[in-house]
Amino acid sequence: MSSPRVVVIGAGIAGLCTAVYARKCGYQVEVIEQHDSAGGLATSWRRGDYTFETCLHWFTGAKPKGALNAQWREVFDVERLRFVYHEEFARVETEHGEHLRIYSNVDRLEAELLRQAPEDAAEIRHLIATIRRLSDFPMPDPSESWPGKGMALLRVLRYLRFLHGWSHLSIRDYGERFHNPLLRDFFGSGEGTQLSMLALLFALAWMNERNGAYAVGGTKAIIRLINDRLDELGACLGNRRILLAKEARVRFSPWG
Repeated sequence: MSSPRVVVIGAGIAGLCTAVYARKCGYQVEVIEQHDSAGGLATSWRRGDYTFETCLHWFTGAKPKGALNAQWREVFDVERLRFVYHEEFARVETEHGEHLRIYSNVDRLEAELLRQAPEDAAEIRHLIATIRRLSDFPMPDPSESWPGKGMALLRVLRYLRFLHGWSHLSIRDYGERFHNPLLRDFFGSGEGTQLSMLALLFALAWMNERNGAYAVGGTKAIIRLINDRLDELGACLGNRRILLAKEARVRFSPWG
């Protein structure tokens, strides 16, 4: 009997990963994409010497055995990526020449914040302690089987109350705890300030562990490697293909 068949609509990062898992489970897979290249919103492009990024401005899983590294390895060869580990996560500068550096290394970050804002020393130490604690956070693996999954959940339980408090606090709201104008500027400026403070805390924790980094070539490089994995999985059967824009429009003409 022939293998059951799966059709994946859309070759974005979710569609491509779905196709990889479907092939691993023995399904015949056909990926249909309306654009002339895979990736969807997960894309980047080059102009001259510059790469313009629309999706993964930093990548979590760069460190072998670090959080999410094993999950990424299931869909592409992470070791084929090259990473840039930025010393600075962000920088705030004023028109008066004042500046605040948000370092990726938590020790340098603590020293910089205390130097700039000694009046906020208590809250700074609380922030730094939180980043250090999240550096050891046991990220659960949903694919793990029992009883390993049960043990992983038990390890997470002791963080739940701690995480709950931060999850209801936006980055901007947290910034209001500081007196220093540069610190308030960092936490209160930009579109991302409405996100949960947990998003920023985990980003800083993973960068401190060198598990968060920029992938050279941007998101497009990652999409290319997932495509390569699909080619490897489908080569023996020859039943994997991405239909490009012209073909997809013909097949989906009733929907425009």
